[in-house]
Amino acid sequence: MDQKLFKQIKNEWRSNLWLAIELLIVSVVMWYIIDYFYVDYRVYNEPLGFDTEHCYRLDVSYLNEKSPDYIADASEEEWVSWMNTLEDRLRARPEIEAVGRGQNSHPYNGSNSGTMLKYDTINTSSYVIRRVVSPDFVRVFRYEGINGETPDQLAEILDKGEILISENLLSMEKDPGMDAADLMGKDVYIDWDTTRTVRVGAVLKPVKYSEFLQGPMNRTIVIPERLTNVNTNEWVVRVKENMDKDFEKNLRADIDRHFRIGNMYISNIKPFSVLRDSYIKAEKDTIRNMLTVMGFLMVNIFLGLLGTFWFRTQQRTRDIAVRKVSGATSGDILRLLFGEGLLILTVVTPIAIAIDANIANLELSAYLHGAGDGYFAWWRLALCGGLTYIVMAIMIVVGIAIPAYRAMHITPAVALHNE
Repeated sequence: MDQKLFKQIKNEWRSNLWLAIELLIVSVVMWYIIDYFYVDYRVYNEPLGFDTEHCYRLDVSYLNEKSPDYIADASEEEWVSWMNTLEDRLRARPEIEAVGRGQNSHPYNGSNSGTMLKYDTINTSSYVIRRVVSPDFVRVFRYEGINGETPDQLAEILDKGEILISENLLSMEKDPGMDAADLMGKDVYIDWDTTRTVRVGAVLKPVKYSEFLQGPMNRTIVIPERLTNVNTNEWVVRVKENMDKDFEKNLRADIDRHFRIGNMYISNIKPFSVLRDSYIKAEKDTIRNMLTVMGFLMVNIFLGLLGTFWFRTQQRTRDIAVRKVSGATSGDILRLLFGEGLLILTVVTPIAIAIDANIANLELSAYLHGAGDGYFAWWRLALCGGLTYIVMAIMIVVGIAIPAYRAMHITPAVALHNE
């Protein structure tokens, strides 16, 4: 069978050469599409580092001078007292598990603030998200430490005036000489302030900005509000799992009686499911459009390959009939036809992978942030190249099998007479 296969390929070398060129081009295009799909899938399915289920954002507004209930010339102490009272009343509600405050800190936030960290010769480059929060903020979103620290333990660390850093904090630095975990318990400088140090109390599992975001925008430093003069005006709450029903309705009903304190009042309640859908809508639409275009391209590639091998096999009806008359079984004929197509694909695949590698090295492929990733990684090239080979092999087998099956069921005499 091997001798027959190689002899057949040699005898039809001109058509096989054009077929090999077609398979080479298709393989490179198919790899690019599969690689792009893989990166999107990988980024979307990475752990978020937070949990927004049963969480709500409360918009707290302030009375203006035209309101008859407005308290003029309120002191800073009064404002602090009103804020503490509002927080205590929210925490006292039986359905609320945790109450937190932050500034440009909660997930799916259209605003953000940057900061830096300096330790010895390390000075974080690029962009690091600064999350200024109250201690219970980490309990609301259930942050976790890399050493198993629970949200309650992390809240205690913040309450002591220590900061939290994400495990990927130094991922953008060139040869930092240490990992973020090595900064645990160290005194560092933050916010470009070199006059005082703060202690790193724990290292967090990476906290993503959203499902689709990767890279430096996911590097995080969580700072307790007591270390800053920032106004933490974002109020967030976590509701107990079995008490979500009618939470918004019941809280709204009590706003006038219990949650209008001084010049402050709760003006709106938004579940994080709504905030999430709104925040990622544009990204989802963009990715959906790209996937639609690439899906359409893949379908056309499939139909093109299917048509090529379908036509190629149909042209061999006479050859199949002769082989049947000569005693070849259906299995022998299929193995010969499949072997020819798959052998040509196998020969061009290493060349295609070499071209794929050059595309990735030129940074024209999809970017995947992480150690050993970037635009090029051998394991990713092998994985996506292997998937490309499998998908194309399936296309070739389908393109050959259907017309070959039909040709083998034509009476040899009829096939030879038609020829």
